[in-house]
Amino acid sequence: MAGFLPNEQLTVEDLLYGSMLPSGAEASIGLAEYITGSEEEFVKLMNNKAQQLGMINTHFMNTTGLHHPEHYTTVQDIALLLQYALTNSEFRQIYTAERYSIKQTNRHPEGMTFTNRMFQHMTSGELSAGEILGGKTGYTEEAGLCLASLATVNGQEYILVTVGAKGDPRTEQYNITDAFSVYRQLSSGNI
Repeated sequence: MAGFLPNEQLTVEDLLYGSMLPSGAEASIGLAEYITGSEEEFVKLMNNKAQQLGMINTHFMNTTGLHHPEHYTTVQDIALLLQYALTNSEFRQIYTAERYSIKQTNRHPEGMTFTNRMFQHMTSGELSAGEILGGKTGYTEEAGLCLASLATVNGQEYILVTVGAKGDPRTEQYNITDAFSVYRQLSSGNI
């Protein structure tokens, strides 16, 4: 949850940051309802876009990523989606943001600040020959700790999608340490 409250008046930009940085399910559902009137209708658009992008092993059932037996994807398909999404400059700005503050709203007179969950668990995004630029974490009991990340290594951009890391949101974030390990191997030329 991002922390939005019922009947809160927000901008679409607030909802986008609330969905991406703290993984706010209520923000994702709110965006879907604003765009199409319901989460179910928005999921139809998601599945259509997945097919257009060639994500042949993906089927969405919700906007939140929460477990459902008919909601599935692969690391390859998520990498395709991320590669496509990063061509949109607004998405890229949100995806690589470490933090975002919303102004006061009718339900939060002091405003709110979100921090990207990935960056919260890192002391630095720096690598010996690059930097982790952005990422989206995820977790369900069934999928484990997951991460879709973007980094520059030796002047090249790389997308890395990892799933099934041990732990949970209260333990060490092995999804992030796994990404650092792979990116370090890339920078040393071991991959």
